[in-house]
Amino acid sequence: MIVVRRGRPHDPERVQQEMEAVFRTMLGPRQGLDRGSAGRWRPSLEVYETRDALVVVAEIAGMDEGQLEVVVDGGMLAIRGERPDPDHSERRAYHEARIPYGAFGAEVYIPFPVDPERTQAEYRNGFLRIVLPRTMARTIVPRPLGEEAGNEGER
Repeated sequence: MIVVRRGRPHDPERVQQEMEAVFRTMLGPRQGLDRGSAGRWRPSLEVYETRDALVVVAEIAGMDEGQLEVVVDGGMLAIRGERPDPDHSERRAYHEARIPYGAFGAEVYIPFPVDPERTQAEYRNGFLRIVLPRTMARTIVPRPLGEEAGNEGER
């Protein structure tokens, strides 16, 4: 599994991407509006936050960990990969075909600052679980001006 961490870019197309994600969710996985994802399917997701983190769980069965890509890019989390199509060496007549194969992808908006260095991703039993820990608040304790000036004179 590849985890790529990048800084927070100022992306002017972010609102458009988020709206397209909303429409993809409303219209279903096969009717998405994303121009760059023709033929891609979107896995089922659960996204929730706890006191300490944002947690994303994706249902992606039939994969090896090395076939998944998880990217934290600014305020977005992207999950990508490709589920291989099973061997079709023999002729088949499907009665029901609801398991998508091929390239897939999903993007999730991260609503608060997270610590990409502590991000964890685990793939087990067909579920990809990503934990994005909140950035811890830092307490800044101001020093009196007199202490700072006194320390400079000792150097």
